[in-house]
Amino acid sequence: MVRGKTRLSTPKPVAHQTLCASGPLDAFITPNRTANLSPPRAKMADGPPIPLPTTDSSDAICRLERLISALPTKADLADLVADLREGFAGDIREVRTEVGAIASRVSRLEEEVSHPPAHLAPPAAFGELQRRVDDLDNRGRRHNIRIRGLLEVDGPEDLRTILTEAFSMVLGQTTATPILMDRVHRALRPKPPPTAPPRDVVCCMTDFMVKERIMAAARTSRTWPFQGGTLEFFQDLSPFTLAARRCLQPVTQALRQADIPYRWSFPFALTAQRNGVRHTICHPSDVPSFAADMDLPALSVRNWETEDHRAAPMAPMRARRQRSRGRLRRSRDRAPVHLDPQVED
Repeated sequence: MVRGKTRLSTPKPVAHQTLCASGPLDAFITPNRTANLSPPRAKMADGPPIPLPTTDSSDAICRLERLISALPTKADLADLVADLREGFAGDIREVRTEVGAIASRVSRLEEEVSHPPAHLAPPAAFGELQRRVDDLDNRGRRHNIRIRGLLEVDGPEDLRTILTEAFSMVLGQTTATPILMDRVHRALRPKPPPTAPPRDVVCCMTDFMVKERIMAAARTSRTWPFQGGTLEFFQDLSPFTLAARRCLQPVTQALRQADIPYRWSFPFALTAQRNGVRHTICHPSDVPSFAADMDLPALSVRNWETEDHRAAPMAPMRARRQRSRGRLRRSRDRAPVHLDPQVED
């Protein structure tokens, strides 16, 4: 095989590189081109020279004197400060007077609140409103019968069965005849000790006519012997009506002593007849005229419209003690604790 010939490369001459950087002596070696350049000549002719403004010192001095004379003096500043002080002092005096008046009013109000009046007579409109509210409360209890004297037992008691027997006894019928009741429960207060009277039983009858038959039959006798005790039947009334009847006990006792029949009306009223004329007590102010018309002695009764008939506050609860499971189950069947004031005529 024939090997190819190698070409011989001839070196090319290196181009001359010029140094562009300038040294510290170039200013002395190279000629200054800008020195040969002549400044440009203006094409327009020179104008007349501008005269310099001449300042008059007397005018400036006069102007400064006028400004200085217009400045306030020490007397002017003192008068201005005095006026400001007098204005602020007047404003402060007015504020102090108003604050003092407000403080006296607040003190007087605090003293009046700390010493409230002993009694405020309610207006006539308030008494009439109270009578209407009491009437509504009694109308909501029209189906209720309150039974007093039913003995309590230690364990759970079937009040429906017991009251069915009691009502059948009052009506003179057998227990086979059903008597419908919506609710039956003891009075909502703690169970009394064995030596205290038992709690009342409140029964809501389903049929109003049956309730009226029971109450009409119960009025034939004041007490009814039943299961080793004595029962009394009353119409369930509001606390306000019971308190009013309690206040009228002197009047009812005087009527009984005089053998004068009377009856209670709704809304609250005490009615009696004499010589074919009906006389009624609706308000405490009616008692003197009622006693005079019925030939009764002068009677003094409390004003039931102004008395506070709210229940007394309950005592604070004591710390709970660990109870047995049997007592815990019995306590769950009991009703919540409330106060139920009652009174009999």
